[in-house]
Amino acid sequence: MVAAQAPILGASPSAIASGIRAQAAASPMTLKQERAMSVLAASKMVGAGCATIALAGVGAGLGVMFGSLINGAARNPNIAKQLVGYALLGFALTESIALFSLLVVFLILFA
Repeated sequence: MVAAQAPILGASPSAIASGIRAQAAASPMTLKQERAMSVLAASKMVGAGCATIALAGVGAGLGVMFGSLINGAARNPNIAKQLVGYALLGFALTESIALFSLLVVFLILFA
């Protein structure tokens, strides 16, 4: 014997289903609007990808900078302490470029 479905919070399942259908029919999104939304989302992703190119430059710059630090310290160990100070300043300035590019990426994606 099949038991009858009990109403949920005073509404039968068929009433709930018809309410969902009515809500979906009230504000249908046309194909043109859906396509415009997908083009916008795709262009945001392309723009964010282009903005992350700066991160590759930051990585290459840091590699060159610390490679030069090792080279300079190996050639003249007397000024290695001074070279480390310069390298840390260069590291901070180079990393600021990375943070600014990430800021631009997040503005493109979420603003």
